[in-house]
Amino acid sequence: MSEPRWLKTDSLPVGEIETVARYRDASEAAVHSIAASVREIGIMLNPITVRRIRGGYRLIDGMHRLEAAKALELAEVPVRVCECTDAQAMRMEVDANLATAPLTPLDMALFLAAHKKLYEAAHPETRQGSAGGRAKNGVQTDMMSVCTFATNAAVSFGKTERHIRRLIEVGEKLPPEGVNLLRRASKRPEFGDLQVIAKCDPAERMAICEAFAKGKTTAKAALKSLNAAPGAAVKNPVRDERNRLNDIFARASTVARRGFAGDNRAELLDLLGFSEADQ
Repeated sequence: MSEPRWLKTDSLPVGEIETVARYRDASEAAVHSIAASVREIGIMLNPITVRRIRGGYRLIDGMHRLEAAKALELAEVPVRVCECTDAQAMRMEVDANLATAPLTPLDMALFLAAHKKLYEAAHPETRQGSAGGRAKNGVQTDMMSVCTFATNAAVSFGKTERHIRRLIEVGEKLPPEGVNLLRRASKRPEFGDLQVIAKCDPAERMAICEAFAKGKTTAKAALKSLNAAPGAAVKNPVRDERNRLNDIFARASTVARRGFAGDNRAELLDLLGFSEADQ
């Protein structure tokens, strides 16, 4: 894959820059703050980053600056123009937000899940099993990619590996429609709320997101209300046991988790459909 190429373009008409499928919504407060700064000093200090596409330009980084320019009815904005692939543009957007913006727990989870996907694409050995033996149904290689990415991300973003793993799990399991509901909720979901939603069965996740968006104080309260509602599904003891095991495992230290995996290696491999001979 060739490296992104930067073009010599200083500014572009605001109307020629399109925005599609962003990972986060614009903050109204941030847009107002930037607009006030531009109005006061007369110029936009930092250019936005766009990529050249067929028929125009598409935003990579600088959504708040672009929205501020629209609010001020500016004709043009300063830009840096790049020629790059879809994957490179996505990586630049994700990295720019992870590196600079104060992210909500929801944003952090979504960006890290996207970052992991890009990391796997750039490092295919983490998905093909060359570093962790042959895989079956993607289970082992997926664990390998999470482990490798979590280690690197923990260093890059100043988080513990365990926290990174939890955020990735949340970001991968939240349904897009649920994300939209959570963004519109009057109360911003905390990380604990997102964990509750991620641990639920897929059929329950949207219902909990809807209840949270309608004003439930926590996702746990929404889940409790859902289970207590007339016609609610009968308690599933196997699911409850699994959730308890997941919670204990997530709370354990890395050393304890490795010890547990070693103590139960043969049984875990058997449950996942592997044998010692496969390793």
